[in-house]
Amino acid sequence: MSVSLALIPIALTLRACLGKDQFHEWVDSMQVKVATSFENELDLIQTLQKAGYDAEKWGGSIKTHLNGEKQFFFWEFVDGKWQAIFEKADSQAAFQQFMKDLEQKSMRKIFTGDYIQAEQQLEQEPVHTFPTNFRDGNILTRTLKEFGVNTIQGNNGDISCTVQGTHLTFRQNGDSPYSVEIKNAPSLQDIYMYISDVDDEYKRCVQALVYEKLKQRAAQKNLTVETEEVLEDNSIVITLNIQG
Repeated sequence: MSVSLALIPIALTLRACLGKDQFHEWVDSMQVKVATSFENELDLIQTLQKAGYDAEKWGGSIKTHLNGEKQFFFWEFVDGKWQAIFEKADSQAAFQQFMKDLEQKSMRKIFTGDYIQAEQQLEQEPVHTFPTNFRDGNILTRTLKEFGVNTIQGNNGDISCTVQGTHLTFRQNGDSPYSVEIKNAPSLQDIYMYISDVDDEYKRCVQALVYEKLKQRAAQKNLTVETEEVLEDNSIVITLNIQG
């Protein structure tokens, strides 16, 4: 399993939120896996290099760049053969061109089995859904408005908005965190980073509300705030003075 380096900030957030198994399921849903005829690593590396592509070992995977350093994907060894692992968020046209170019230069059939199915999958404009850390709809709406986004509240509690031409719908099932549905995204990576920024601001809003409630409760119990200290991670340490 591979995760694009561009997705690391939000991937780390989701990993902590979801746990190992669900996180792996989410990563798989964001990838297109294309089976190949490569059965050994040496054949894969030599074929790539002869065709003018790199083959950089990356843990148990192999990393290949396209368009210089701007775009890349991974090869992984699964069930006795190598698979090409493409990120749905990246350029579909570039991956299609790469597959055709590699076969033409190698003068052999490389992409097998699900080649046509994967090609169709790359051409689709799918709806992407993944979980978030958001639990409070009012705070989420407030946070989005602070980002200059107008939201629409559905009868079922859904929160919808449009960001950079992309339609986002936040849905909550019971008391679980909201999931976000992404439609018509020109760049999924940009949307991921946008939601990551919203997540940071959402946490600050939650912290501010907790802070105000704490001070109110302290006052009700005749406690006064003696000191307040903001730490490097922006958390706040409050020391209360017990009167009498």
